[in-house]
Amino acid sequence: MSYIENKITIEEYLNSVQDKGKKNHIGSILNQFNIFCKQKYNKSSQQIMDDLYNEVKETGVKDKIYIMFNHFKDWLLIDHPEITYVIGVKKNIERTIEAKHPNSIRTYIKVIRGIIEEIGNLEINNRILLKRVKIPKGEKDEPEPFTKEQMRLLLDRCSSKTRLKYMVMKDTGCRTSELVQMRKSDVDTSKVRISIKIQARYEKTRRASTRFITKETEPMFRRLLKHKKENELLFGSNEDKYIAKTSEKVLFSHYRKELSKDYPEFEKIYQGNGRHVKTLHSIRSFTTTQCARAIDESWGHGYTGHKKYLDQYIRDKEDYLERFLRSESHLMVYETIEVIDSDERVAKLEFEQKQTKENMITLLQVMDQIKDIKKDNENKNKQIKELQMILKSK
Repeated sequence: MSYIENKITIEEYLNSVQDKGKKNHIGSILNQFNIFCKQKYNKSSQQIMDDLYNEVKETGVKDKIYIMFNHFKDWLLIDHPEITYVIGVKKNIERTIEAKHPNSIRTYIKVIRGIIEEIGNLEINNRILLKRVKIPKGEKDEPEPFTKEQMRLLLDRCSSKTRLKYMVMKDTGCRTSELVQMRKSDVDTSKVRISIKIQARYEKTRRASTRFITKETEPMFRRLLKHKKENELLFGSNEDKYIAKTSEKVLFSHYRKELSKDYPEFEKIYQGNGRHVKTLHSIRSFTTTQCARAIDESWGHGYTGHKKYLDQYIRDKEDYLERFLRSESHLMVYETIEVIDSDERVAKLEFEQKQTKENMITLLQVMDQIKDIKKDNENKNKQIKELQMILKSK
């Protein structure tokens, strides 16, 4: 049945990917792989994959696949200032290809391996691949959350519209992809604190969850709601979440650059991977850290939607809100409120109840005494009247 192809092209494979974010991610890696193939072998990535397929089909030997991956790994480990490309809507921003972090290289190898296996129906042995293609271990940098002082510096520098976005992010610990998909219909203003339902389709974990707005954010948030239709996006600039997410990253980069002129720590980068220390994810880390300080680490991760911890908190809605209220003061950067632990509050209520009970007993005792005095007075008045009657009769 030669008329039925047993392999597909790279383009056909890419078109079969439904998720736009995943498709863009794979497309970006394929673009780098294509540049590598042209520079190293003077052939396109499609030609290289076709040649590898034919080689294995004719000889049954896969050595050249592992050799190619080793070449690709070595190519990714170094800068390529001689290779330039343009980005941006107007294609007016020029970039050069820089060395990739070992973790990124592992991702690149994994994606290209998957494509080769998929389009050529070839199985690549994982043990041999790991043995033949040795990727150096990368330095691991700990994510650095915003401090309260840094959070305030960022908020003060932003426009009022952006400030509200970042305040909602630090209140809820939401991901950028979740923020840009929030709609007015997800908001509930009927409770003691405004809540936002993060729909399962917004969530990376595909689990719906509830987050809350602090008292300091509430006035600005209510004003926003007044100008939104029921199913309108609250913060997203585009119905396409990937376009909206990219816009938010660009906007944050702008504010980070502005802040770094006065506060150099905002321009700090990790030595291990060359990435900025302060990113939009640092706001989410701020939420996790502050909630952990208020209660404990599992609550910090659970509230921000980490799957491992989420289940233990979503069942009891009252306890969930109670924990947020205890965390609220830690999350606020402009205001502070007195937070009383539930045990302390119960003890205070019990003491007040005891005092009230004692006061009631005292009051009843006084009432009884008054009643006795009145009764005694009535008896004395009766005796006086009787004496007066006796005197009149004489």
